[in-house]
Amino acid sequence: MISYKLGLEYINWSELFNLYEKVGLLRRFIENREFDKIQSAFQKSCKVVTAWDGEKLVGSCRMLSDSICYGAVFNVGVLPEYQKKSVGKGMMNLLLKGEENITIHLTSTFGNEDFYKKLGFKKHKTAYSKYPFESKYVED
Repeated sequence: MISYKLGLEYINWSELFNLYEKVGLLRRFIENREFDKIQSAFQKSCKVVTAWDGEKLVGSCRMLSDSICYGAVFNVGVLPEYQKKSVGKGMMNLLLKGEENITIHLTSTFGNEDFYKKLGFKKHKTAYSKYPFESKYVED
């Protein structure tokens, strides 16, 4: 049975880095072995939710927020063998709990758009982003 935890105190950082390496998120930091930057980013997040199968970390996501007007969801990752089993939905439900009155933004990875639609997210008509590197997520 999958359990969900809110906060950082349960995280084994090497397991978290391994999870993101397996799912292909935070790629530039993983490839450059900049684990300290990933840890710092999570520590500066408003909320972090993790999913567990017993003692095994199987998923994680986080939110940056002012908790008044806006929030942004990042790094929603679930180990491949646990995908399509409602683990991501469980994490997102806990992450979004209590945030019903703020505007929440996120960028979906390719192929996961329907997952976010099912959670009530809608495509934004005027969203823009600025990356410090080339990205397949932005148009010219």
